[in-house]
Amino acid sequence: MSFSASVIDQRIRQALQGDSALANSWKRSLERYQIDPGLSTPPRVYSRGQLKDYQTPLEDLMHTAREGMNQLSRQVRDAGYVVLLTDPQGVTVDFVNNEAHDKELRHAGLYVGACWSEEVEGTCAVGVCSIERAPITVHHDEHFRSPNTTLTCSSAPVFGPGGDLLAVLDASALYSPHDKRSQHLVLQMVSQTARMVEDAYFLRQHRHHCVLYLSESRALLDVQVSLLMALDESGRVMAANSRARQCLGAHPDHPLAQALTCMGADISHVLGLDMPALVTQAHRAKGDAFEVRHVASARRYFAKLTHPTQPRVTRVLADHAQVASVGTDLQALHVLAGTDPLMMSNVLKAGRVMNKGISVLLHGETGTGKEMFAQAMHQCSARKDQAFVALNCAAIPESLIESELFGYADGAFTGARTKGVKGKIQQADGGTLFLDEIGDMPLALQTRLLRVLAEGEVMPLGAEVSAKVDVQVICASHRKLLSMVDEGHFRQDLYFRLSGIVIELPALRERQDLGALIEQVLHAQTRAQSRVFIPTITPEACDLLKHYAWPGNIRELKNVLRTAVALCERNLIEPRHLPRELQCGAGVPLLPPRLASGEPLASCAALSSQTASSMPESALPEKSAQLLAHLRQERWNVSEVARQLGVSRSTIYRRMAREGISAPI
Repeated sequence: MSFSASVIDQRIRQALQGDSALANSWKRSLERYQIDPGLSTPPRVYSRGQLKDYQTPLEDLMHTAREGMNQLSRQVRDAGYVVLLTDPQGVTVDFVNNEAHDKELRHAGLYVGACWSEEVEGTCAVGVCSIERAPITVHHDEHFRSPNTTLTCSSAPVFGPGGDLLAVLDASALYSPHDKRSQHLVLQMVSQTARMVEDAYFLRQHRHHCVLYLSESRALLDVQVSLLMALDESGRVMAANSRARQCLGAHPDHPLAQALTCMGADISHVLGLDMPALVTQAHRAKGDAFEVRHVASARRYFAKLTHPTQPRVTRVLADHAQVASVGTDLQALHVLAGTDPLMMSNVLKAGRVMNKGISVLLHGETGTGKEMFAQAMHQCSARKDQAFVALNCAAIPESLIESELFGYADGAFTGARTKGVKGKIQQADGGTLFLDEIGDMPLALQTRLLRVLAEGEVMPLGAEVSAKVDVQVICASHRKLLSMVDEGHFRQDLYFRLSGIVIELPALRERQDLGALIEQVLHAQTRAQSRVFIPTITPEACDLLKHYAWPGNIRELKNVLRTAVALCERNLIEPRHLPRELQCGAGVPLLPPRLASGEPLASCAALSSQTASSMPESALPEKSAQLLAHLRQERWNVSEVARQLGVSRSTIYRRMAREGISAPI
C-alpha cells in the first residue's frame, strides 16, 4: 500500500494532534529514526539461527508465559487475532498462530521472528509499549508505516521481579472495526494476561524465598493474585511485582518512596512489621489472611505469608511449618529465635523432642539465653501449667547443693526445719527442672542425680522412703562436658543420660539477625522504663553495636541498651551514651593495666595506641605474648584459638580484655 504526499502529510498532522504517547512516537519515527511512512518494504524477520540468540535469554519466561498466551488466544482467536510475545527490543520470540489467516499473518509480520521495534517499524503497539512501559493500543492509521495501517495491535509490558522490562505481550488482528473503542476490551484482556504471566514468573523465580501476598479484599486473596513481595529470611524485600511497587510506593519526597525499589529494604519500612512479627502473625492465622497496614498511607491490606517451595539452607518459614506439624504451639520459642537460621533450627529440634521424655542439654556461652530458652520450651510444652524450677549449680556452695536439689526430711541435720523441705526435684514434679551450669555439680551428687533420672524416684536427706517424681530435665552449660568426661570431672553415664539432644545456642556476635535483636531489646528496655517513645539509634551508634564482639552476649546487650535508654536526650542514642569499650570501636572491651589503676583516658585513639595488640610480642609478659601469638597466627579467629587452647571463647575474650589485646580494626 502506498500513499500520496498529501495523504501522508494529513496522517502526520492527525497523529501529532492525538494521544501524547503516540504523538511522541511519531516525532521519534520522523526525527530520530527518519523512517519514510510511505515506504512499503516487507517486515524485518530474523532467521531461525538469528532468532535463537533472542529466545535463549527468555527461555524461562517463555515457558511460564506459554499457557497464558494459549488462554488469551482461545479468547480472541475467533475474532481474527494472533498473540505475540516479544523481547524488550521488539523481536517476536514466541507466538500463538491463527491458522485461518496464516499466510496473511506471515506477510504482515505477525509471526515469530518478526521485529516490531519503533526503530524499525516506527509507531506500533509493541514499539511504543517498550518505550512507555505501559499498555497501549495502536489502531489502523495510528501506525506509522503505510503497510501497517490496516492492523490493530494491543500490547502490554511484562516486568521482571526487579521492575525491569522482560517482554511485551501483544494481540494483533489484520482486520477490525474502524472505531478504536472496539479494541478496549482486547487491551484489557492483554493487560490482564500480561499481569498473570508476570506474577507466575515472579513466583517461579522466587520459589526459594518467602512470598508475601497482599490484597485489599480478604475474600479475593486466595483466588486473585494482587500484590506480591519476595522476602529473604531477615525480612529484606528482594523483589515486588508491578502492583506492589505502584500501591505501596510513597510520595516522592517521603523517605520510604524507594523502599520497594531498593534491594535490601526491610519489610518493616513498608508494613511496620519486621520478619519475626510477620512470621508470628502468619503462625497465629493458621493459614488464614491476617491484617496489615501500609506505613505511608495507612491503607489496610490482608496478607498471607508462604514458605519456600523447595528446601533452602536457612529454611526459615519451612522450619515454622514443620514445627507446626508436630501439633505444638511454639510461639515463645519463635520470639527467642528471631530469624537467625541456627536458632530456627533449634526451634525445630525443640519442637520434635518436646513431650517425648527426652532430656535436653543446652550449650552456649555465658549470656546467650540458655535459661530463657529452657523457660520457652517449658511454656510451649504440655507441662506449661506445672512448675518450672531452676537451680544454678555454680551459684550455690557445694555443701548446700545436695539439700537444695534433693531436699531433706524432719531432723535430717542440726538446724533443719521441723517438717523438712522439698528439694528442687520434688518441687518440679509434673513440670520442668532446669539445671544451669551442670558442669559445676560435684561428682558425688552426679551419682545421685543419675539414679533419680534412671528410676524416677528421689530420696531426700534423712528420709527412709523415696518419692516418685516425673520431671522434664533441661540442663545447660558453657563448659565442654565431653572434655570434662575425658578428664574425669564429669560422669560419662550422666552425660549420656542428660544429652538426649544437644542444642547449641549461638553467641550474639554469630547471629545473623543481630540488627533485629538490637531493635527488639531496645523496645523492651524502653517499655521497662515507661518511656512513651522508642529512642532512635544513630547510624554511628548502631555501627558500634553491630561490630562489637559482645562477650557477655544478650545479657550484656540488655545492660548496655538499658543504660543508653536512660542516658539519651532528645530520644536519640548516640555513641556517647554507650560504654567506653563500644565507643572505642573495639571488638572486645579494652582496659590496659595502667588505665585500670586510674590514669585518665584521653581519647579512644589513645586507648587503641596503648593496647597490647600493637606491641611486639617480646615486650609483653609471657602469657600475654603467647595469647597474642596464637591470635595473630589464626588471623584473630577467637573460636579456633579457644579450640587449640582447650578453653571457651568467653575465656579468651576475658583474657584479651584483661591484658589489653584487641583485634585490629
